[in-house]
Amino acid sequence: MSVDLIIPTLNEVDGIKNIMPKINQDWVDRILVVDGGSTDGTVEEAKRLGYEVILQKGKGHGAAFLTGINATDSEYILLWSPDGNHEIEEIPKLIEKIKEGYDQVLISRFAKNSINEDAGYLDTFGNKMFSFITNCFFGGHWTDSLNESRIISRKALMEIKEDIEKSKMSSTQQMSIRGLKRKQKICEISGNERPRIGGERKMKPIPVGAALSSQIINEFVFWKK
Repeated sequence: MSVDLIIPTLNEVDGIKNIMPKINQDWVDRILVVDGGSTDGTVEEAKRLGYEVILQKGKGHGAAFLTGINATDSEYILLWSPDGNHEIEEIPKLIEKIKEGYDQVLISRFAKNSINEDAGYLDTFGNKMFSFITNCFFGGHWTDSLNESRIISRKALMEIKEDIEKSKMSSTQQMSIRGLKRKQKICEISGNERPRIGGERKMKPIPVGAALSSQIINEFVFWKK
């Protein structure tokens, strides 16, 4: 099986310096940094370390993911953040798990035995709430439907790629929802979330919460398979 690792970046130079060198390049076939317009030297540092870098087309996380998808042809795509939240050792765990025949496997920061040192009370409440609502509306068992750190088969991705392209909202929540609606075989593995390394958190709770709520309503009311 072939696996390409996509690393979306936006002003993550500290993470690139400290996290990327720890990734065992034998774990995957290709590592691709997709940059959204960093101004802190992220691109230069990634290139200095020898990584392939491309500039994303459009704005937002979904645009970065789609840019990476369109630039690769592997059987599986692994999406990973360089901010240090997740432990590098979880990358091979994702790869091993999807070999069991799953379409999507993601890391849960809120599963049993997971340790979360980064999310505050508001973030934790919001994530658990949206995961619960997603499960109630679409019949899943997510404990962390919003986490971007996941691996997905290209076959499964092609089933929902057009949906992500049309959406202006969260691509991670949409992959979780559409995976359920398309009856994909999905699962989570428990993982720890450590304090991020450098940079600033880009998530704004109130506008993001409103967008996620709107997305769930839109998916439930207006979209049918």
